[in-house]
Amino acid sequence: MDSGSLPSLFQCCTFRYEIYSLFDSILIDASNFKIQFILFYIHNFGERMITKANFKKVLTFLGFEEENEVYTKKFDAFDCELKADFKNGMLVYPENKDLKVNERQTCNFKANENFVVFECVCKLLGQGYRPEHIELEPKWKLGHGASGGRADILVRDNDNRPLLIIECKTAGSELSRAWDAMQTKPTQLFSYYVQERSARFVSLYASDFVDEKVTRSYYLITMQDKQEILEKDENLKGYRDATAVGEIYQVWRDTYKKDFTTFGIFENNKAYRIGEAKPTKETLKNITSKDIQGKYHEFATILRQHNVSGRENAFDKLVNLFLCKVTDEKQNPDELKFYWNGNAYDDPFLFQDRLQKLYQEGMFEFLGEEITYIDESEIERIFEHYDINTVKQDIKDALKRQKFFTNNDFAFIDVHNAKLFYQNFEVLLKIARMIQDISLTGSDENQFLGDMFEGFLDQGVKQSGGSSLPRCRS
Repeated sequence: MDSGSLPSLFQCCTFRYEIYSLFDSILIDASNFKIQFILFYIHNFGERMITKANFKKVLTFLGFEEENEVYTKKFDAFDCELKADFKNGMLVYPENKDLKVNERQTCNFKANENFVVFECVCKLLGQGYRPEHIELEPKWKLGHGASGGRADILVRDNDNRPLLIIECKTAGSELSRAWDAMQTKPTQLFSYYVQERSARFVSLYASDFVDEKVTRSYYLITMQDKQEILEKDENLKGYRDATAVGEIYQVWRDTYKKDFTTFGIFENNKAYRIGEAKPTKETLKNITSKDIQGKYHEFATILRQHNVSGRENAFDKLVNLFLCKVTDEKQNPDELKFYWNGNAYDDPFLFQDRLQKLYQEGMFEFLGEEITYIDESEIERIFEHYDINTVKQDIKDALKRQKFFTNNDFAFIDVHNAKLFYQNFEVLLKIARMIQDISLTGSDENQFLGDMFEGFLDQGVKQSGGSSLPRCRS
């Protein structure tokens, strides 16, 4: 790459940042490659979760109107309203329109999680879910114990059947701990599903207040069997074969490989049509100050979990993924390709093939370099007229290019057999998911992207034993 390559990349992608400083050259030397990167530094803001102290600002952002310390938002489609009464410390739901509240402890200001539940209900109503299909704190007896349990929100469909169970958490460490726990053992969310087996989805949900805006994060798990997966191996069990909590968890873990998505409840999805809409550029989230440090930590954690020791190489592959994502947002804004569609609709080869295609297009468009990539349509062309000698030679030529003129641009570890391919794919998928939901080519609000690039690069150099990069000066 020459020093003029990446400025054109940022210009083409309409990144609008105030340039505080320009690094003349940043050299990372690994396997004889060089990366020269143009970085922008924008000052950082702190993060804030939803608390009583900032709840008024949250409500104002959500469109509530205040009168005598009571904040109200009306939903004309259902002739109902939500209220936050600061005089009495009460959260008021439209129970007169049959929204069901089973327990009152979620209706006060005493726990920050209550604000998350309130915000989530606000979003559900705004999305078009009817109040009579929303139930707060349904209570079930779990297993053989007497303690029981309460989900935060149960959403029913238009036939009044359970559709979605939502467990709300405060943003940050509480959400992270809950999700981490689900990676190793069945948690209450699966126990709730046992009580409502007709529910099609379960979700961990959190909302936050960052940079004067409400942000939402959630993990969505589909509890519907996929015949395409079950038919591949007769030994695989489906949810229909499981009854106890542990068995259900095993199905999610073993059959569906702990599959989840971070998209599908809200965004451009219609009410009651969870997971049907495709991710678009408009559904991506603008990066916030909170995301920056979190992404550093997540990237480092993934490398550590999978014993990735080549940090220079890992950073090089991360830059490749950024290039793919920028290319995707620019070329496929109405149906993004840089998105894992889940085990039922995607596989490691299809996903990495899409990345290779995006990488080829991005390298040519932004950097003027041609990258060898063999599309399946090229194989179709070879067989179109079917002359055996021509076919043989064309296939030999294609394989020669694939074997000798390409490099795995997404290999975080060395890959030279099928087992290592799948091991590397675990790392690749985690890192791709780390950035798939954020916008890299958005509006002026993406003021923190320069910080994130700089931080990743700084971390890459420091962790490889190099000296820390100088901070940009204003």
